[in-house]
Amino acid sequence: MESTLVSFLNSLSSKVFWLAAVAFVVVNGAAIAAFALTRSRRLVNDWTGKLVAVDALLLGAGLGIPLLSGLAKIGIRAVASVLGSPPPPAP
Repeated sequence: MESTLVSFLNSLSSKVFWLAAVAFVVVNGAAIAAFALTRSRRLVNDWTGKLVAVDALLLGAGLGIPLLSGLAKIGIRAVASVLGSPPPPAP
């Protein structure tokens, strides 16, 4: 059970990190392209706040979820060692 949960948390944190990283690059690349192509100061003024909010959300998810996942793995291992679960099978 412990190894299954730890494996799930590893895959979850990895997927969330890469998804957030790709979305961060795509969103900022699209914004830079839109600003460069239109050269509209009004576009910059209207969308900068929204872009910063999306960037903060993506950074929070991309860094926060793997951090929480790592803390959860530590907790799972600690509880498993206290309960005396059998060690995982050797490969």
